[in-house]
Amino acid sequence: RSGPASFAAGGPARGSFWGWALRAMVLGTSSRGCRSRSPRRNGTVAGSNGDGSEALAGFLQTLDEGDLDVALKALKRRSQRLKWERLPQKIILLRHGQSEGNLDRNIYTRKGDSHLELTPLGLEQARAAGARLKALIGDDAVFVVVSPFERTLQTLLGLQQGGVTPKQTATVHVSAQIREQEFGNFQSVGLHEAARAEQDIVGRFYYRRPNAESSADVYDRVGAFWTELIDDILPRQNQQFDSCLVVTHGLTMRLMLMKIFQWSVETFETVWNVENCSHVALQRDDEQMTYRFCPEWSFPQQLPWATRSVWIVFRSRKVSPSTEEKLRSLRSLVGSHASDNPQLPCPTSPRQGSCAGGDLPEFCDASSRWFEIDRLLDETENTALMERAEPFTVLNVLELPQPRTSQLALLQGRCAPGHRTCKREQMIEAARNAPPIDWDDVEFVDWWGPHMSFQGKMLRLNAGPHQRFERHLVADDAAGGQPQQA
Repeated sequence: RSGPASFAAGGPARGSFWGWALRAMVLGTSSRGCRSRSPRRNGTVAGSNGDGSEALAGFLQTLDEGDLDVALKALKRRSQRLKWERLPQKIILLRHGQSEGNLDRNIYTRKGDSHLELTPLGLEQARAAGARLKALIGDDAVFVVVSPFERTLQTLLGLQQGGVTPKQTATVHVSAQIREQEFGNFQSVGLHEAARAEQDIVGRFYYRRPNAESSADVYDRVGAFWTELIDDILPRQNQQFDSCLVVTHGLTMRLMLMKIFQWSVETFETVWNVENCSHVALQRDDEQMTYRFCPEWSFPQQLPWATRSVWIVFRSRKVSPSTEEKLRSLRSLVGSHASDNPQLPCPTSPRQGSCAGGDLPEFCDASSRWFEIDRLLDETENTALMERAEPFTVLNVLELPQPRTSQLALLQGRCAPGHRTCKREQMIEAARNAPPIDWDDVEFVDWWGPHMSFQGKMLRLNAGPHQRFERHLVADDAAGGQPQQA
């Protein structure tokens, strides 16, 4: 604004970082905080041609040496703050209304997923959601992001009929990154049920149907979308929007929340889809420069519903005699082998040769046998653990502070007996009517179940194998038949 002459005269910008930098580059002079590289003569640096090139080199050297790191970090923080303040106060993630596929799963055998439309009930749900959103956002303009699938586009049109006017939602960004998970072109009858059974074994996040995406694949593209939305799409709009509405799909919403809140895979797998045309609202947190859940703006007014199947191990529960005997025999066998063979020969040593080359069939057979025995011991330890446990379902998992698997005291009042997949209200009622758990009798909570080895569980409990477990079993004969204290 003041021009180079003002800098030379020590004008208003003289004490600023950029004023100093411009003086150095334009006039070849140095300001406060800049070490002169050579004597000055008549406003130029000695040995230079007066065009400021040597001063510029000195300025760049000052940058390289880190003398201006504090100023540069302050500039970066300020830039981030200005960018953050242009983002909407509210980001609303809304699932589409009831679709043909929600009502009739066999329709996937003859109609592509992207072409599925809303049912009459789904359109009514969208109109009702439009009225709710109108009450929440008022008359402010809304930046809309929508999946290109037909059911989400129809949901947006239903929202406009219900109260959020087309004028409010004139800025619409259609993003293929937030489309539904791809399950293949068509789905044969019975594929969904078979996939569900396999998914329980593989894990919901990693399971991939034939010719389809896994949830991990969807997470990658949804995560890229969120970064682009926050860093590029919203900041470059000509106007600042108070609200951003994302009309998408149930799984896509959960994976977006996983990205935003950095959920673990285990936490993601506890979260349920919201109902059709329900929404989750996020509020801008200016202090932390992040978004946080805002249940009072959400519908329904609560955190996303999340449950987890656990096994609570009780001290008073006993292991069956057959399992005790099997454990005693296996431990004795493994213990005697370890004492007789303190160090197994290395299968890759030059003298022994290589297992891959077939030079050590006896050694390989022996190693495989001992591995199977170790595995059998671990499985038996897990069986003993399950015999002393009862199944429960932990409710409202997202309300637990991290690390969630360490919050034993906070589980009181939120455990329903059995492993349940019924609706939220039924689960809460079951937990309310269940007999109280004697938490003094609880040894620990097994959050992982039969899909994880006993060794893996003990590692997660920060204990070596058997440390928390042996006092409840018959000890080895060497201990005189008395329970060994952990």
